[in-house]
Amino acid sequence: MKKLILLFFVLVPFLGKSQDIEQFLLAGTQDASKLTEQYVNPVAKGFMYGLNNGWYSTARTHKKLGFDITLVANLAKVPSKDEAFLFVQSDYSNISLVNGSSEIQTLMGGNNNTTLAARIQTDGGDYKLTEFSMPDGIGNDLPMNAVPSATLQVGIGIPGIDADLKVRYLPKVKTSDLDVGMFGIGLQKSFSKLLKIDKTPVDVSALVAYTKLTSEYDIQNKSGLNGSAQLMEFTTNAYTIQAIASVNLKVIEFYGAVGMNTAKMDVDIKGKYDLEYTLEGTGMTVSEQVTDPVSVNFKANGIRATIGTRLNLGFFKIFGDYTMQEYNTITGGIAFSFR
Repeated sequence: MKKLILLFFVLVPFLGKSQDIEQFLLAGTQDASKLTEQYVNPVAKGFMYGLNNGWYSTARTHKKLGFDITLVANLAKVPSKDEAFLFVQSDYSNISLVNGSSEIQTLMGGNNNTTLAARIQTDGGDYKLTEFSMPDGIGNDLPMNAVPSATLQVGIGIPGIDADLKVRYLPKVKTSDLDVGMFGIGLQKSFSKLLKIDKTPVDVSALVAYTKLTSEYDIQNKSGLNGSAQLMEFTTNAYTIQAIASVNLKVIEFYGAVGMNTAKMDVDIKGKYDLEYTLEGTGMTVSEQVTDPVSVNFKANGIRATIGTRLNLGFFKIFGDYTMQEYNTITGGIAFSFR
């Protein structure tokens, strides 16, 4: 069950690297937050863009109490410019480059050979020292170096207003170290009757939709640092508004849309972590404990344009589309639709 949940929501890029990201804490809270933001950024953005996809595969809405059940999968392609970032020492307070490349691969990049050194002043005026290596990326292990995501949703026709209510929902599911929950709601309103084209193969509608996904991953058992109550929390809120048009040629259907995305993801590393350093000039080991050390947020906003096609085999539908946006996204899915 746990593996199914991880695959379905594709939090693997975060969770599988959690113990590697922990070592960023040695850089101090401020630098650790900045380094985490730089390293994780493309996965967060790709996931947010994917979460705003897959709400429709036609501009038509259901008749009274018609409904559909749809499974959607997305691949959000990471631009090459986001596969790596340049380490600029002046951007950080405590860390410097020891060896390796100053161009560091992100989580969606390739292998790293960079070692960073932390030199942090203590309250007594001395300096504590340590080094750590940047973890490798996983971009080469994913199809098309794209961030995958998936959703399951239900749509139902609302009597009297020519609109579909769409719902994405997963009650809070708990395993030994992972809690995941999702809720999404959307309204797709048809304007075909208003435009007097409802008797033609052409349909026009508009969509407004919202998705929230929350997860909490217990990293205590896999942590490379001593401490307690160690976990990572992810909260994603995604909004989209789109104008949709489609042409229904019975067996095959073509659709397109233009609109806007906005999304935000908060990533928090919580709990207590024991950090060890060497005191400069003495060789002595010193330790300290930090609590709830990292909180970063990511945003993904912009215009989008989608073009796609759907194969209608009775109540069974197969569809695919391509969305042009900051992270261009391929979407595919199947639906059981009863009009």
